Order: sequence, then structure tokens, then C-alpha cells
Amino acid sequence: MYLTDDMPSIVDVLRHYGADMSRTSGQVNIRCPFHDDTHKSSSFNTRENIFNCFACGMQGNSLQIIAKKEGVDIREAKQFAEGITQSGSNQVRSKHLSGRRLPSKQGNNKGSSTSGSIRRSRGA
Repeated sequence: MYLTDDMPSIVDVLRHYGADMSRTSGQVNIRCPFHDDTHKSSSFNTRENIFNCFACGMQGNSLQIIAKKEGVDIREAKQFAEGITQSGSNQVRSKHLSGRRLPSKQGNNKGSSTSGSIRRSRGA
């Protein structure tokens, strides 16, 4: 799957979930941020916007990663990724990593907050 305007960058999603990376273009091997990885057992591809861990099995595009980590479907993951914080910039807030935020690939302000309504509808 190729990167589209309405999909967050795989780099931003992985950084949001704690990935430590020195290179962020092409095919890059990193320690998996989803398990206690001591080796670079996972990789991501920025051109195709995908991630795969050969050890724990976590894989997918940026929206699939958000959906798996947040326990939501793809539609909700897209809304979650497009959520606008009260500061007015496009950012994603993780229920798992409160206080850390992920900028959306899009840099425009859509004028409404969807992340707050998702959290409220989920009882958060």
C-alpha cells in the first residue's frame, strides 16, 4: 500500500509508539517498539508505508498499526490519526502513551476535534 494524503506516515506512527530510528527513508531495520527487542528484528518501508516485525509478528500499514495498538477498527484508526488536539495541530493521542502525541501526515487544520469524541464514545 502506498502512502496517501489521509494516511499518517509509518515513521510518525512508529516514533509515537517508541521506535528509536536514526534513518527514516527507504527500507530500514530497527528494534521493534512492540516487544522487548534486543536486535533489529523489524523493518519498515517508507515508500510503501508498511512495518513488519519478524519476531513478534506485528505488521501492517500505519493505520493497521494504530488499529492493532489501540484496539479499534480501521475507520476509527483513521479518525484517531486525523484527530486534532486543542492546540490546533493535527496530532494523534494514544490511550496507551498519554502525553505523547503523533503528528498526522497532513499539516492542515480541519477545524474540529474527532479524537476527543472517540475517547468519549469509548468511555475514556
